[in-house]
Amino acid sequence: MGKTADGHPVVRVEAGPDGERADYIIGDTGAVALEGEAINRAEANSIQVDDNLIEVVAQRRASFEHAYVEALFGGAPPSGTIEDVVNNAMRWIAILPDSTRVDVKRGLFLLELWLRRSFTELSIAERQQRLTDKIAEADFGIIRSLGRLRTVFYSAYYQQPGSWNGIGFVPPQSRANAKPFADTDDLTCSNLADTEDCDWLVIGSGAGGAAAAAALAAKGDSVLIIEKGDYWSTAEIRHRDAEQYAGMYIGGGLMTSSNREIAILQAECIGGSSLVNNGICFRPDQPNPHPRTQDVIQHWKDEFGVDVNAGGKLTAAFDHLWNRLGIAEIPEEISGSNGAHLRNAWNAFKAQGHGRADDANVEAARFEKNYGHKTPQHDRSCWGCGYCNSGCPYDRKSSVVQTLLKDALGAGARIAENTAAFRINIGWNLHNKPVKSVEARQNGRHVRIRPAKGAIIAAGTGASSALMERFNFADIGEQIACNLACPVIAKMPHAVNSWDGVQMGTYVDRGDHLIESWFHPPATFSASMGGWFGEYVRRMESYSNLVCLGILMPVSDMGEVKGGHFRVKLKRKHREQLRGFVVDAVKMHFAGGAEEVYLPTSSNVTVRPGDDIEALVEQHLKDGHDFIVSTSHPQGGNVMGSNPNRSVVGADLKVHGTGNLYVADASVFPSSIRINAQMFTMAMAHSAFA
Repeated sequence: MGKTADGHPVVRVEAGPDGERADYIIGDTGAVALEGEAINRAEANSIQVDDNLIEVVAQRRASFEHAYVEALFGGAPPSGTIEDVVNNAMRWIAILPDSTRVDVKRGLFLLELWLRRSFTELSIAERQQRLTDKIAEADFGIIRSLGRLRTVFYSAYYQQPGSWNGIGFVPPQSRANAKPFADTDDLTCSNLADTEDCDWLVIGSGAGGAAAAAALAAKGDSVLIIEKGDYWSTAEIRHRDAEQYAGMYIGGGLMTSSNREIAILQAECIGGSSLVNNGICFRPDQPNPHPRTQDVIQHWKDEFGVDVNAGGKLTAAFDHLWNRLGIAEIPEEISGSNGAHLRNAWNAFKAQGHGRADDANVEAARFEKNYGHKTPQHDRSCWGCGYCNSGCPYDRKSSVVQTLLKDALGAGARIAENTAAFRINIGWNLHNKPVKSVEARQNGRHVRIRPAKGAIIAAGTGASSALMERFNFADIGEQIACNLACPVIAKMPHAVNSWDGVQMGTYVDRGDHLIESWFHPPATFSASMGGWFGEYVRRMESYSNLVCLGILMPVSDMGEVKGGHFRVKLKRKHREQLRGFVVDAVKMHFAGGAEEVYLPTSSNVTVRPGDDIEALVEQHLKDGHDFIVSTSHPQGGNVMGSNPNRSVVGADLKVHGTGNLYVADASVFPSSIRINAQMFTMAMAHSAFA
């Protein structure tokens, strides 16, 4: 943007609205951040604005990106050009939400700074060595986390259809059993007046918000649902991973914990995570539980003093929802070869004597899901395209958009997209402390909503706590829990085409964790693949030979969420437990016939038969930054409890000390529920408001 008095250039790194700490002086030895407020171009007399210099800086950045991608692939990518990869990555970054785009660009700048300006002048081998020394094998985990930026470019490459022939992937519309796209439009959204009156305001349209709205509207109450994100009709959903992740997920699907250890996937669209999840449905009263399975309902009653199933109301809610969403076990033909691998590997693992004593009677099972069904009038049965996590373009998943929200609007409720609540006004001096109004912005325009009977916050873990942070409630944002996911990928000696079928079809419930068959289309799968350089490319070239076992581990007491930021980490006890589960997953792969297994870390660690699995896991999975882990099920932050000094809501989901403010999402769970949270969240909301 200009020069200092002594001639050094000054650059601005994609500053946010306040521009704070966004300016850097580029000196002979690198970049130095200027302290305090960013430089004001119009007022800083010591800086001579030079638009040509801005272009020079942009060209240097482009040169770095070219050199970086060339190092990642060891030259040109297997198909296409380096420019194709860079341009595709930049197009993707450009459509990310503003704050995420700033973070990614700032990360790339810091990566360039850390690798030094001479990086572009090195040979490919020298660049790879510098990346290995300064990033991949850095002593500090936060520096190693910069290496995750490589997935931006690897994913950008595998988004390109030109890359698919080389890895054996056949896109859904080119398969013999392909079904036509659907063009349904299930909902009509409302434009709000400056002031709106209703009986009930529901903030958030995901599992909890939709269930609460449907139950209240069925009783004849006037219900208004507001959703911060967009409405995606089935007609708008296609197999466009980059665009749809950018528009459907918080942070474009790139949100992480504050320390960058854990990827956090939360939807931000009408229907919430139910629109983009795998449709997996569990209930806590499943028959024949594993001996290690914790009775969550009893645990909450004993530990936190809340009986969420008093009078059998939660059981009744599960029964109602199971019927309304048409939940059933998926058929074998769509569970795919990856599901078959899990089943075979589990049986062989036990036969070889690796299982625990209490695993003896445990069998692999197919998931129950809220997919559509085939009737004489219409076929909504899933055909296994494998793109569940970016929405179903075939109208074959019964998300809350197709069910509960449709029910609510049919009973007179209204729903508004792009409407973000930012302030809840409570009459603290009035009897029973009612919600007087909620202030929101719809497409930037201020709206005041006055609910006569109550307001229900169902914005999801993190966002729901952020709405109440200004109140002096006990433990807001505390006791964050989750179901932690860790993918263990292996290569089979022959093609298995795991991409042909649902992303998650089969599971084994070991009580203290689940093992799930887990697979993704190329671009999103590549983001979970460990490795660098030629080893990474070699692994992805075997894409059609790959299988994956996903570990799902319940974790409680991880930290806190403040201002929507997850200050959580993998504690020592979590890492120790997860290492043991990874060891078992590796042994399962080998029992199932795999020829090599890739540890869930960004490093080039390949395990082969005969290797000391325990030693390799202990060596390479130490620090929290070493693991490739994520969660789609964050919980806690507004936890339930009978003691107002240690909890936010009671068993009725009402916020302690208020007359009619409720929370109805997974943020009320005082500990991890161990299983996928979708149905438990819906059932809690339905039982509270039906």
